[in-house]
Amino acid sequence: MSEGREGEGLRAARIRAGLTQEEVARRAGISVRTVRHIERGQVRNPRHASLDRMARVVGYERPAGRRPGGDGARADPPPAACEIRLLGPLTVLRAGRPVAMPLKLRALLGLLAVQPDQVVRHDEMADVLWPDEPPPSHANLLHTYAARLRRVLDADTGHGGGRRIGTVRGGYVLNSGGIRLDLREFDERVAHARQTAASDPLAALELYGRALRGRQGRLLEDVSQLWQHPAAVRVAQRHVDVAIDCANLALRMNRPAFAVEHLAAAAHEEPLHESLQARMMLALAGSGRRAAALHLFAELRVRLRHELGVEPSQEVWRARHTVLTMDTSEPPPTGPVLLSSGPRDATAESGGRPGPEPLTVIAAPAQLPPLPQPFVGREDQLSALDVLLRPRGTDGASVGIGVVHGPPEAGKSALAVRWAHGRHAEFPDGQLYADLRGSGTSPLPAGTVLTRFLRSLGVRDAWLPDSPEEALVLFRSLVAGRRFLVLLDDVADPGQVRALLPGTPGNLVLVTSRSPLTGLVTREGATPVRVGHLTPGESYALLEACLGTQRVAAEPAATGELAALCGHLPLALRKAAARLAARGQLSVRAAVAELVQARNDAARRSLAGRPEVTDPPVRKTRRTSGTPSAALADTDADTVFPG
Repeated sequence: MSEGREGEGLRAARIRAGLTQEEVARRAGISVRTVRHIERGQVRNPRHASLDRMARVVGYERPAGRRPGGDGARADPPPAACEIRLLGPLTVLRAGRPVAMPLKLRALLGLLAVQPDQVVRHDEMADVLWPDEPPPSHANLLHTYAARLRRVLDADTGHGGGRRIGTVRGGYVLNSGGIRLDLREFDERVAHARQTAASDPLAALELYGRALRGRQGRLLEDVSQLWQHPAAVRVAQRHVDVAIDCANLALRMNRPAFAVEHLAAAAHEEPLHESLQARMMLALAGSGRRAAALHLFAELRVRLRHELGVEPSQEVWRARHTVLTMDTSEPPPTGPVLLSSGPRDATAESGGRPGPEPLTVIAAPAQLPPLPQPFVGREDQLSALDVLLRPRGTDGASVGIGVVHGPPEAGKSALAVRWAHGRHAEFPDGQLYADLRGSGTSPLPAGTVLTRFLRSLGVRDAWLPDSPEEALVLFRSLVAGRRFLVLLDDVADPGQVRALLPGTPGNLVLVTSRSPLTGLVTREGATPVRVGHLTPGESYALLEACLGTQRVAAEPAATGELAALCGHLPLALRKAAARLAARGQLSVRAAVAELVQARNDAARRSLAGRPEVTDPPVRKTRRTSGTPSAALADTDADTVFPG
């Protein structure tokens, strides 16, 4: 038995035992790299002690002839007289020794070998060898190249043997009889695997693995002029199809790690193949690597948008949803489960075992508070926020951050919510909202906010990370490559925001705070938008919208005085208007008088050194100015208008 065949036997035994390469390496006391190379037959003279330890771990009986001192040690089978390898760098072996050839000769041989026993016409060869313009003597050159190939391939056949490069009318053909061709062995193993998949799925899985492990890299890896040739493309597609079939079988048998190993090469070579990438996501998640699966989804979505201008297919979205909602006690669904949106026979697809429940689509989160009504003014601030949607030159790859800041009751939250509602189309993946209570005594921890966000994005409670750091990593993976608006209201300091920032462009974070959060501006490049008091005209318009045109027009001077007493601050104006609306018989002038009286009473109590008494009790707010109007603006309307 050759070292390669013994490695295949050890690998098959490991799979039957349900062990990973890491587990075998740990139990046998050898490195994972050694296990991997032995299984692939890449160790020319492996230590018998290592082989024995591996065999004991996986329950494999080594042939006696392979052990030191055994009777009749078996020699490796003699190498083939002629061997051509296409699954990786193009290699020609004569009696086991590589043969060097110039580039033109290698390209011609690759073109013939990728379609063996088929006629390749002269004009097809000329297009490959001279893609720009063939020389006038190209027919003679082709004849010369074919003769040189014959000298390489026919050395063992003698004059009486048939030619391996045959001449036919208008072209040449590679007669593959007597040549060991890795492409043919690949196809034979795949055909055998498909024939035995129903009766012996474990044997079929091993055959798939042997076929895929025979690849040493990309098809004709060092002959790039053939990569886009139709024959080479067809062979490459066969590799993708086999990798998908292998993954479907491995996932059905609950062997996700096996699927990851044999999907990796094809997924790397075909980064835009959505069916392939969808199964890679399922295999990663089934191996306990959900974050890697979600990161793969995010990368795929970015590539599809950037290179093709499209969103991922429904198959990919369903795979992502499965990653988020699958029950890890069952193998992840494959094949038709990804493709079908209607009823299905889950039992048949899962090999006789009840399958997972049909998938449902999670709605994009839309968590913004209701639109503030009425809303007046703030045109400059709204325009400043619009700038966040524009790329910023070399900084276009950063996450957009806007900081709406200003004194209490200036209408920061109303402005942010108003702008966000008007930008739904810019953020099709959803809007996330959280009140961080930064101006109170108990700010909301960032970990609590992350947990809420992850639940909104479909993460089940059983899969929520244990630490805020891990939760942030998962959150960033979920929103990467997508377009979310994250509105963080009433933030106390930059640290609260940093713990909730997405990591990729396309997402935008809008923050409201009493502080300008200069740390975010200087370090994260946030855009500050200051919100102050309204202009007298805007204050008048707000009172008019709240009280009605007729009532305000009857007392325009008193309305102006009321606005001034409220400091031209939107929230104070709304409170005053709400109290006036509730007391329909009270005139604006009388309301102004009550406000002035309340202010004077508060001043006298302050001078007398007595605590201010309010009835009923009201929330205390932070004072931002020593002016009477600012103090009134911080006073609850129920205190201003008792009764």
